[in-house]
Amino acid sequence: MIRVTVKGGTLPQEEIDAYIYYTKKRFGTRIPNDLEIILEVDGEYVNLCYDPPFRFEVFRGTDYLVNDAEKLNASKFAELQDKVPNSI
Repeated sequence: MIRVTVKGGTLPQEEIDAYIYYTKKRFGTRIPNDLEIILEVDGEYVNLCYDPPFRFEVFRGTDYLVNDAEKLNASKFAELQDKVPNSI
């Protein structure tokens, strides 16, 4: 269940729903069950924070900067699977 907290002001329910929709669209099934969206209102701007914070993985070894391996095409995904991690 997603909880929403608004700090520093008020927002119409339509705008809150838009931030929830944005979060679901952007992160899909990787959203934690206990997610809290924190909307910090600062004048005309809204800072969007998450608790717990999302952990992003960036796959640079495939020559693409993506935050989800599912976004790689089939050949780049195979390349990622064949990589051997460095033991450092």
